[in-house]
Amino acid sequence: MPAFAGPYGGAAGRCPGVLIGKVQRCTVKGEDSSNRTECLRFSGPGSVSGKFEVVSDLLGTTIGCTCRPGGTPDKPSFAGTIGFVCTGAGGVTFDGRILGDGTVPTATVVNDRGATYVLGCQIDPGCVAQ
Repeated sequence: MPAFAGPYGGAAGRCPGVLIGKVQRCTVKGEDSSNRTECLRFSGPGSVSGKFEVVSDLLGTTIGCTCRPGGTPDKPSFAGTIGFVCTGAGGVTFDGRILGDGTVPTATVVNDRGATYVLGCQIDPGCVAQ
Protein backbone atom coordinates (compact mmCIF):
# COMPACT_ATOMS: atom_id res chain seq x y z
CA MET A 1 0.00 0.00 0.00
CA PRO A 2 1.35 3.46 -0.82
CA ALA A 3 2.24 5.69 2.12
CA PHE A 4 0.91 8.79 0.36
CA ALA A 5 -2.12 8.66 -1.91
CA GLY A 6 -2.90 11.40 -4.39
CA PRO A 7 -6.09 13.43 -4.75
CA TYR A 8 -9.37 11.95 -5.95
CA GLY A 9 -9.90 12.09 -9.68
CA GLY A 10 -12.92 13.85 -11.18
CA ALA A 11 -15.92 14.90 -9.18
CA ALA A 12 -15.54 13.56 -5.64
CA GLY A 13 -19.15 13.92 -4.56
CA ARG A 14 -20.08 14.56 -0.95
CA CYS A 15 -16.75 13.32 0.36
CA PRO A 16 -14.57 15.28 0.14
CA GLY A 17 -16.36 17.68 -2.23
CA VAL A 18 -18.61 19.52 0.22
CA LEU A 19 -16.10 19.43 3.13
CA ILE A 20 -13.26 21.30 1.43
CA GLY A 21 -13.05 24.91 2.59
CA LYS A 22 -15.53 24.45 5.43
CA VAL A 23 -14.94 25.36 9.08
CA GLN A 24 -17.00 23.45 11.63
CA ARG A 25 -17.77 24.45 15.22
CA CYS A 26 -18.07 21.21 17.17
CA THR A 27 -19.32 20.37 20.62
CA VAL A 28 -17.02 17.66 21.99
CA LYS A 29 -18.19 15.35 24.77
CA GLY A 30 -15.72 12.91 26.28
CA GLU A 31 -16.25 9.65 28.08
CA ASP A 32 -14.47 11.39 30.97
CA SER A 33 -17.45 13.85 31.14
CA SER A 34 -15.39 16.64 29.56
CA ASN A 35 -17.10 19.26 27.35
CA ARG A 36 -15.18 21.36 24.85
CA THR A 37 -15.68 23.44 21.75
CA GLU A 38 -13.51 22.44 18.80
CA CYS A 39 -12.98 24.04 15.41
CA LEU A 40 -12.25 21.77 12.48
CA ARG A 41 -10.89 23.36 9.29
CA PHE A 42 -11.07 21.17 6.16
CA SER A 43 -8.84 21.70 3.11
CA GLY A 44 -7.51 19.66 0.27
CA PRO A 45 -5.62 18.28 -1.30
CA GLY A 46 -3.22 18.88 1.53
CA SER A 47 0.36 18.46 2.63
CA VAL A 48 -0.32 15.60 5.06
CA SER A 49 -2.81 13.77 2.85
CA GLY A 50 -2.94 14.10 -0.90
CA LYS A 51 -6.72 13.69 -0.63
CA PHE A 52 -7.79 16.16 2.08
CA GLU A 53 -7.02 17.09 5.64
CA VAL A 54 -8.43 18.77 8.71
CA VAL A 55 -6.79 21.17 11.14
CA SER A 56 -7.92 20.63 14.72
CA ASP A 57 -7.67 23.85 16.74
CA LEU A 58 -7.65 21.98 20.08
CA LEU A 59 -4.93 19.56 18.99
CA GLY A 60 -3.02 22.26 17.12
CA THR A 61 -2.18 19.90 14.29
CA THR A 62 -3.09 18.93 10.74
CA ILE A 63 -4.57 15.47 10.32
CA GLY A 64 -4.66 13.48 7.08
CA CYS A 65 -8.06 12.31 5.84
CA THR A 66 -9.71 10.10 3.28
CA CYS A 67 -13.27 9.22 2.37
CA ARG A 68 -14.53 6.15 4.20
CA PRO A 69 -14.45 3.36 1.63
CA GLY A 70 -17.67 1.66 0.74
CA GLY A 71 -18.96 -1.17 -1.34
CA THR A 72 -17.54 -4.66 -1.38
CA PRO A 73 -14.17 -6.11 -2.40
CA ASP A 74 -15.75 -6.91 -5.78
CA LYS A 75 -17.21 -3.41 -6.21
CA PRO A 76 -15.34 -0.98 -3.95
CA SER A 77 -16.12 2.75 -3.72
CA PHE A 78 -13.31 5.06 -2.64
CA ALA A 79 -14.84 8.51 -3.12
CA GLY A 80 -18.25 10.09 -3.06
CA THR A 81 -19.34 8.39 0.14
CA ILE A 82 -21.02 10.17 3.06
CA GLY A 83 -18.28 9.36 5.57
CA PHE A 84 -14.67 10.23 6.23
CA VAL A 85 -11.80 8.97 8.38
CA CYS A 86 -8.76 10.98 9.52
CA THR A 87 -5.66 9.77 11.37
CA GLY A 88 -3.00 11.95 12.92
CA ALA A 89 0.10 11.91 15.07
CA GLY A 90 -0.38 10.27 18.43
CA GLY A 91 -2.92 7.85 17.02
CA VAL A 92 -5.82 10.33 16.97
CA THR A 93 -8.54 9.07 14.64
CA PHE A 94 -11.67 10.97 13.53
CA ASP A 95 -14.57 9.11 11.89
CA GLY A 96 -17.48 11.24 10.72
CA ARG A 97 -20.60 11.53 8.61
CA ILE A 98 -21.21 14.35 6.10
CA LEU A 99 -24.50 16.03 5.19
CA GLY A 100 -25.14 17.44 1.72
CA ASP A 101 -24.27 21.00 2.83
CA GLY A 102 -20.89 19.93 4.26
CA THR A 103 -21.98 19.81 7.90
CA VAL A 104 -20.51 17.02 10.05
CA PRO A 105 -23.49 16.26 12.33
CA THR A 106 -21.75 13.43 14.16
CA ALA A 107 -18.20 12.18 14.49
CA THR A 108 -16.23 10.06 16.89
CA VAL A 109 -12.65 10.51 18.00
CA VAL A 110 -10.36 7.99 19.65
CA ASN A 111 -6.71 8.26 20.63
CA ASP A 112 -3.94 5.75 21.20
CA ARG A 113 -4.64 5.76 24.97
CA GLY A 114 -8.20 4.57 24.39
CA ALA A 115 -9.98 7.84 25.21
CA THR A 116 -13.15 8.37 23.19
CA TYR A 117 -15.15 11.46 22.29
CA VAL A 118 -18.32 12.27 20.35
CA LEU A 119 -18.64 15.43 18.27
CA GLY A 120 -21.62 17.28 16.86
CA CYS A 121 -20.72 20.07 14.42
CA GLN A 122 -22.20 23.00 12.52
CA ILE A 123 -20.65 25.13 9.80
CA ASP A 124 -19.19 28.30 11.33
CA PRO A 125 -16.50 30.19 9.36
CA GLY A 126 -15.76 32.38 12.43
CA CYS A 127 -15.18 29.47 14.82
CA VAL A 128 -12.77 29.97 17.74
CA ALA A 129 -11.96 26.94 19.92
CA GLN A 130 -12.63 27.21 23.67
